[in-house]
Amino acid sequence: MGSMSFLLPNPLPGTAAAMLGEACVASVGYHDLTPGPTTVEITDGRLVLTRKQNESGYLFVPWPVEPFGTLVVGTTTLRERDEPYRLLVELARGKLNQVRTQTAEWQSIGLRTTPEFERAIAEASRQFGRAVLAPIAAESDSMATRVLEQAHSLADQLAREYTAQMLTTRHKDEGPLDTWFAARCLRAPRRAAIEEYTRAFTAGSVCSRWRDIERNESQYDWAEPDAAVAAACAAGLPVTIGPVIDLTSGMIPAWAAGWAADLPTLAACMCDFLETAINRYKSDVRRWVVCAGFNHTDSLGLVDDDRLRLAFRLFEAAAQVDSGLELILSVAQPWGEYLATEDQTISPLTFPDDLIRAGVRLSAVELEVRAGVRPRGSLPRDLLDTARLLDVFGMLGLPLEVVLSLPSSDEPDHEAAEFGQSVWQPAWRARPSPEGQAEWGASFAALALCWPQVRTVTWDHWTDAEPHLIPNSGLLDATGRAKPLLARLRALRSAHLEPER
Repeated sequence: MGSMSFLLPNPLPGTAAAMLGEACVASVGYHDLTPGPTTVEITDGRLVLTRKQNESGYLFVPWPVEPFGTLVVGTTTLRERDEPYRLLVELARGKLNQVRTQTAEWQSIGLRTTPEFERAIAEASRQFGRAVLAPIAAESDSMATRVLEQAHSLADQLAREYTAQMLTTRHKDEGPLDTWFAARCLRAPRRAAIEEYTRAFTAGSVCSRWRDIERNESQYDWAEPDAAVAAACAAGLPVTIGPVIDLTSGMIPAWAAGWAADLPTLAACMCDFLETAINRYKSDVRRWVVCAGFNHTDSLGLVDDDRLRLAFRLFEAAAQVDSGLELILSVAQPWGEYLATEDQTISPLTFPDDLIRAGVRLSAVELEVRAGVRPRGSLPRDLLDTARLLDVFGMLGLPLEVVLSLPSSDEPDHEAAEFGQSVWQPAWRARPSPEGQAEWGASFAALALCWPQVRTVTWDHWTDAEPHLIPNSGLLDATGRAKPLLARLRALRSAHLEPER
């Protein structure tokens, strides 16, 4: 057994206390920095983290950072030792080191930074030295808190400047970007909403829920996906369908879930539905998100290897229907928080890599960036951490696709309630709001659009009036009124893709 301990600040911020249970440790040597099983104990003003491995690692913990709210913050590599670390000093060291390292890396490929930015990094480094050397604990924690805030401010500036300069460079080389820009729809939007949709997006995305289409075995109701695909095609939009099979609670028909203990039969049922859907739409739809959540979410009680085998069977079945289709795997919780518990062992990066090594032909990997909701979403990260995530998954050598989602409210959402997802309150500095959703969504969409390896950026669902996974995260509210984010996304489309229709 190995353990690390950290001295907590006194007094401990109330919001921080609610989140310490989410702390975890990632082992050195894993480029994706996914955590391993970690036991958390808070005693005598210390945070104690225990693992089976006895080795160095990185601490990751959600922490309140003004003015950004709660964000996951990581340390540099720490060795195990009897003497406790001072938590705030190590968090400040980790973020400042990330900013300095990423700045140097991006400057090496042409990023231009201002003298003011360079001076700010130098000043934050000096302040960090004072925090380390301060003889009084309260003084050290106070200084380290300021450094942590400065480092996050610099990280935000750095990521936004990289985004702006990368977009400018790509426009010079490519003109308007050919990245697909979409929002998922379960049903065909009404006529006025279709016009609003096509002003903001360049592609259609139709979410097909197995449970709704095949409520009884071999009895299909294609009315809603038929209408949604027809509407997208009539608007001249290229279409993606999926995820076709999603293991989240509420997505699997009850009759099929009954075969969970019989993997061959369950696989046959899933493959039959997938093949039927592809055969129905393959003349109009060439891109399919075959499955989602198989690396993490599981309402059927399947072990890791069973979910991996199921995914293999699904991609094999789809390829046999039409070898020319583009087949996409969607990855849930791409930072891998779920690995901090004992019950799962395949990391988000390893799951698609295992499929590729087994001979599956993946056309792209889709990353779900869903912040501040549980259990399907991830803990909140900043833009710089998300840029690193795109770099990590870029190692697979495949095109990437990004799905974004953030609630605009924490009010009850009846259309999402059946899926068991909820807003995780400790993650929010203030209550979720339409304005907060707009700022987050526009910033993260711009980051994804600037990335050359990202070929599709999709907002998770179009309207709160139809069934959806993440509460209150649509671009239209339940009454059909547009939220502020829609205008922000429309501006991104006009600036970087093709002019509005």
